[in-house]
Amino acid sequence: MKIVVLAERFENGAWRDWEHNCDDQEVDAVIDSANAKAADRKQSQPSYIDYLAGAAYIFNVAYGPQEDPKQGDMRVYGVIVNEMLIGKYDKVQHHFENVA
Repeated sequence: MKIVVLAERFENGAWRDWEHNCDDQEVDAVIDSANAKAADRKQSQPSYIDYLAGAAYIFNVAYGPQEDPKQGDMRVYGVIVNEMLIGKYDKVQHHFENVA
């Protein structure tokens, strides 16, 4: 399975779009987290939104409070699972406008 994480990452005093191709260990971690999210909803299989929540659980990090972010803080807003994109529309649109 291919998983790509889309996020905002705080670098050098500003939030920047960040895109990351997961390695095998990270893919396994996101899948495990998605399975846990599905189990919380009493579902046998994760839905795509579970993969977004799972990626956020694995990759979101905060070294500082929201009003004073620190270097390396991350906020996941999208995930690509194989060829399916799941995310917050305005953030994903902004991401691809900046990448193009």
